[in-house]
Amino acid sequence: MDYLPELAHNGHNWTTYASLVLCAISDEGLMGFLVGSERRPTHPAELIGRGEGWTPQTDDEREEVAAWRAADQSWTQRNAMVNYTIVNSIPD
Repeated sequence: MDYLPELAHNGHNWTTYASLVLCAISDEGLMGFLVGSERRPTHPAELIGRGEGWTPQTDDEREEVAAWRAADQSWTQRNAMVNYTIVNSIPD
């Protein structure tokens, strides 16, 4: 995602712009964020049977929350890369 053309103010380069943006996102393995198949990890408290106000009580549950935090941080960073790729190449 080193170089992408800026979308022209009048949109005349839309076809080229869109194609290059999609290729750049695909090359980074991030297309799932655009098509919706890369879903944000579910917080363990939101799993069935845990209910509102759930807090981890066991070491296994605390490890589950730690694993979720790492996965959520990774998802957030990769989602930001996709957003940045699109937004950064659209003119003011």
